[in-house]
Amino acid sequence: MLSRDEAIGSARRFLDEAFPEGEFTIVVQPELTQEHPVAWAVRFDSQEHIDTGNMALAPFVRVVVVPKDGSGPHFPPTHQPLGEYLGELARDTYTTGA
Repeated sequence: MLSRDEAIGSARRFLDEAFPEGEFTIVVQPELTQEHPVAWAVRFDSQEHIDTGNMALAPFVRVVVVPKDGSGPHFPPTHQPLGEYLGELARDTYTTGA
């Protein structure tokens, strides 16, 4: 199982690759990290959005899902609420025994 600090570190590395230097200055928000049964939800934003409040300067997705089983961090789908997606992830994990 992945600890909170390990999940945040994993999310940081994922975000470094997802947002190479350029459009956004990514800020991980560890205080907003939430634990769920099968994954951690690590919140992040852009410094530009934080400073201005301008949504045009915010990343489209501002959460990274870090599964506790050690599989790769990823962005959740944007077409469904995070809780619903994490519920599906939990059902799939328990069904497949992963």
